[in-house]
Amino acid sequence: MRLLTPIAVPVLASLLAAAAPAAPSEGAPPLPPARKVPGITAPDTHPGGCVDCHVRYPERKADERLSVLMAGWRTKVGPELLAKSQAASPPGMKLKGKHPPLSAAKDVPASCLRCHSPGSKSAPPFAALVHAIHLTGGEANHFLTVFQGECTLCHKLDAATGTWRMPSGPEK
Repeated sequence: MRLLTPIAVPVLASLLAAAAPAAPSEGAPPLPPARKVPGITAPDTHPGGCVDCHVRYPERKADERLSVLMAGWRTKVGPELLAKSQAASPPGMKLKGKHPPLSAAKDVPASCLRCHSPGSKSAPPFAALVHAIHLTGGEANHFLTVFQGECTLCHKLDAATGTWRMPSGPEK
């Protein structure tokens, strides 16, 4: 069954455009300004995605590079991270609480997808894992506090086509 015919798409688009909120009528309060969204309505402060956030932070005495984090996870994944990782795993998958050894972080996150693919039988799928880690935990999660949980720090919009991508590159 087809839900939309080629003719229906332009008709639907014109209906949606007509349903868009109009400018406030005379005497109504003005609309608020657009929110500053990195890469869309504001400069993109982290165009490299993962590798631009996962860096050394001397002012916080923290090294968030993935190679450093992975070195620790080869011995033991902490209980909070393990719980989030297990929750992001498919039913029946039991994580061991350690991350297998890896080579250098030369193409992050593309190289992660070798094991963390959507249908993986050995590791939690990347999207579920990363979203569980970065977007839960409230005030205790520095992605939510420092980076405000901003989606466009990871997901980059091509405004001309409306498509999204995630940049990948070597660790900094």
